[in-house]
Amino acid sequence: MAAPSLPFTIADEGHRLRQLTRLLFAVVWVVPSALAATQLVLVGDASGTHYGLGTALVWQGSAWMLWGVWSQLILTLVDRVKLDSARALPWLAVHVGSTVVVCTVNVLAIAWLDHVFGAVGQVTSFAFAVRVVLVNHLDIQVVLYWAVLGAAYMVEFVRRYRERDRAATALEQKLARTQLEALRMQLNPHFLFNALNSVAELMEMDVQEAQRTLTRVADLLRLSLRSAAQSLIPVWQEIELVELYLQIARVRYGAGLDADITVDPSVVDLMVPSFLLQPLVENALKHGLAPGYRDQTIEVRLTRNGRSLEIVVEDNGKGLDGLLTTSGRFLAAVPSVDGLGIGLTNTRSRLTMLYGDRYAFRMSNLPTGGCRVEIRLPIDDR
Repeated sequence: MAAPSLPFTIADEGHRLRQLTRLLFAVVWVVPSALAATQLVLVGDASGTHYGLGTALVWQGSAWMLWGVWSQLILTLVDRVKLDSARALPWLAVHVGSTVVVCTVNVLAIAWLDHVFGAVGQVTSFAFAVRVVLVNHLDIQVVLYWAVLGAAYMVEFVRRYRERDRAATALEQKLARTQLEALRMQLNPHFLFNALNSVAELMEMDVQEAQRTLTRVADLLRLSLRSAAQSLIPVWQEIELVELYLQIARVRYGAGLDADITVDPSVVDLMVPSFLLQPLVENALKHGLAPGYRDQTIEVRLTRNGRSLEIVVEDNGKGLDGLLTTSGRFLAAVPSVDGLGIGLTNTRSRLTMLYGDRYAFRMSNLPTGGCRVEIRLPIDDR
């Protein structure tokens, strides 16, 4: 049985970027090597001195590929010698000393290559080759050192920025998950206490019905615990929970309560926040309807509208007493859920954390009486 793969961490990404940087700085010198070799062949032919391509590649490639080695040294110094205001002088001393060493070795190496391959027609000795290289190449070697150093620090700063950005993102996600869990844990006992209060009231009137209702409460709690570790659950599972809740509610509201749930078959497997519908139904019962009255209705509809899941909960009760609330894409200037209780306040907070401003939430009174709650959630088919 294969061992489980470990998660890819921020440190892993930083290590991988370092490895990629070292590889890039080692092989990038192939480009100037090829250009210098080609130039030597062409210039040599024009001046009457012919150099084979192989000879030119070995000659110029050796000179330029030395920087593949020096680049690794510079990258190591960037890792070990930190650049900050408190260490500016030691940092400068290290790189000035390193510049002297690198440029000295490079001048000697290039002079030896020129002496061996005869790039300078008047080369009569190695000492003469050194003097020619000092005049023609020393400044370029110094510039190359500090250019590589600057490029290395640029990559290092990008790496640090990405690490900090990913760390901040991971912290925000962890905080959001913690807040969502706290909200969900707040909602579960709130709902359970309401259900148990209904059972307690029923115990005084019909013990057998109270027992059956308590069984439904247990089933409802079992469904809630089944999704305890999930912020999102399928629509069909959320509908199961709402149907059980309405069965319990009918005990208190009597035969005069008519509930109709309509679900588009194309949305039954879409993921929605757990305990999304129950607070909406509870709000309709608590603020719009009243026990003992006839011809009271609650309609729950879930349909697909383009790239959105549209959820509507309507009742024919007394409405919102003039309180209108919008948030999400129906954004009000100052979205407010004051006076709407734990359930709806909790619902809007969770939607905001899960979807940002990509969701829509609207509560309004119907012209014919009653309240309409509409929620639209983005559908991701990927």
